[in-house]
Amino acid sequence: MDEPYQASPDVYVLPTHLPIPGMGNLVINSYLIRSDEPVLIDTGLAGSPLDPDESAHFIAAVESIVPLRDLRWIWLTHDDMDHTGSLPKVMELAPQARLATHAFSALRMASWWPVPLDRVHAMRLDDRLDVGDRTLRAVAPPTFDNPVSTGLVDEKTGTLFSVDSFGAILPEVTTDCAEIAPDVVRQGMTAWLTMDSPWTQLVDRDKWDAVLDGVRRLAPAMIMSSHLPAARGTCETFLGIVRALPDAEHMPAPNHEQFQQMLSMMGPPPGANGAPAPAAAAAAAGA
Repeated sequence: MDEPYQASPDVYVLPTHLPIPGMGNLVINSYLIRSDEPVLIDTGLAGSPLDPDESAHFIAAVESIVPLRDLRWIWLTHDDMDHTGSLPKVMELAPQARLATHAFSALRMASWWPVPLDRVHAMRLDDRLDVGDRTLRAVAPPTFDNPVSTGLVDEKTGTLFSVDSFGAILPEVTTDCAEIAPDVVRQGMTAWLTMDSPWTQLVDRDKWDAVLDGVRRLAPAMIMSSHLPAARGTCETFLGIVRALPDAEHMPAPNHEQFQQMLSMMGPPPGANGAPAPAAAAAAAGA
């Protein structure tokens, strides 16, 4: 897990990232809103090649900002594994927290872990969640890889939590999208979204423009994507990138030979086949 950071007065980012050999890095963000009733948005990875103890570090990061006993809500945007990694443990350690998510997301997860369904608050688009000092409204992200994806807009601050939309594969990991050259953002966002939402090449252009106009009407002051550093004042630029997706060249998935090359660039997982975990390797090197 990477170092948490404060993106706005009341939003903390809980980031990690995955290197994609030959392409760059994919940021994976969860968020913590310090509202009157604190809200955790997604729960990251359970583990990764860079950090086998990702979940334990995630729990410690949340606890350092808001004690888990005080957490009141977990907003799960969708049930993909890079969003649900620490969910069972958070639910266990935060007994007062309720799980706000799409009904089908909760039911699907119940097929592989014992979701406490009595603590689920089912959400659908345009539903509002009162968290004390603000209201969170469920909105549809313009792109998605999972049909239950449910974003949210903080109606107090105008912050849009856009799920996988507006994500990008980036050469370097940073905490502010403004630090990245616009062409790099455009190329990285196009690469990510054509892989994550390949259906965009099939859209009707008039309907597509209507979807993007819906995001434009939200007029978000900040965009918090699950796969991009925090971004301010970028809505129109990002919408322009997304509008061009139907005409963009869509990147094919790696074939077997390319997959093997990617694995060789990644090296063995920490601790596998006698390879030391990062901490052990650093200690052996005197770091």
